[in-house]
Amino acid sequence: MAAMAHDLRHLAPDLAGQFEESLPGTRRNTGSGLFSEIIVSSRRPLSAERATGLFGTVHAMVGDLPDPVAFQVELREGRLLALHGDAYGQDTRDIDFERVPFDQVFTLNDHGESIAFDPAALMGPSPLLALHQHDDHDPAQPEAFHLVNRGPLQRLQDEQPPALMRDPPPAEPAAEIDREATTSLLIGIWVLAAVVALVLVVFARVSLFVVGIGAFWLGALLRRPAVKAVLARVAKGLGRFEVRPSDY
Repeated sequence: MAAMAHDLRHLAPDLAGQFEESLPGTRRNTGSGLFSEIIVSSRRPLSAERATGLFGTVHAMVGDLPDPVAFQVELREGRLLALHGDAYGQDTRDIDFERVPFDQVFTLNDHGESIAFDPAALMGPSPLLALHQHDDHDPAQPEAFHLVNRGPLQRLQDEQPPALMRDPPPAEPAAEIDREATTSLLIGIWVLAAVVALVLVVFARVSLFVVGIGAFWLGALLRRPAVKAVLARVAKGLGRFEVRPSDY
């Protein structure tokens, strides 16, 4: 419809408006083309051009047809009545013109040469584009000026400190020492618990089921964060009394 309105812009300048305000009527597949009735309100004012007949040179490739289909509008006293499609003898009985895809829309000039219809190329320059072309850009900001202190105190801070004032070499990480001491403490607790359980089973005739419940309770107790924190502090305190062999 856009191509038809552009093709007949001089013959029927209000054709685009009629298309926009129209309603579809009877539609028929003629077997070699189509006929589609277009209903325009009789109260709509028409332009001064009052042509009557079939007009238009719009063509398009429709569906799988090997050749294009020609489209024309039927006007009576300038009022739009119908849209006609002529497939030049091609069989269109199996084509649903309401859903079939189409492409390669073109028109014919006075010499019969095809001209591709490109809506974007037909749009004139918009005055809104001129709003983006201006020279009043923000001026470039000057680089920030940084003050540099070159006094005696700054030179003293920049100089490398003497060897006696440097940080001592890192010692053995305390986390690893505490982890080893905590592990040793846990092993000792489990060994003591195993000895107590053995004494209870052999001498006190305590059931193994009860011993298993006690072991499960002890394991759950040792996994609590508060108990782990206490064990870590105890292990750290015991680590101070650990005797390590001196290196020679």
